[in-house]
Amino acid sequence: MKRTLVLVLAAAAIAGACAYQAPLSSRELESMANRQQREAISRPEPDACQAAAHRSLVGTDGSAISQASLPAGARIICHDCAVTMDYRAERLNVELGADGKVTNVRCG
Repeated sequence: MKRTLVLVLAAAAIAGACAYQAPLSSRELESMANRQQREAISRPEPDACQAAAHRSLVGTDGSAISQASLPAGARIICHDCAVTMDYRAERLNVELGADGKVTNVRCG
């Protein structure tokens, strides 16, 4: 009895999912794609590395920054220093200019 009930419910669910839907025109598809693209472009980037909380560092002297005041895994990148190119959304990068002052704070 239970097996029959389960089969009937499954068949009803499949029948509802397979209901006929008229295909979208190329104009409707293009409009939908454009809307999704606009939404993706305007969506703010997540702040997984807490960059917004450290924006006040921009313009300060890099030697005055305490590593302990930064999130774990953060790195201070000196001007013209080599760094790995692997991207980690949770890693805070503090970039220094040629004058030793912080020029940018970003995730990566």
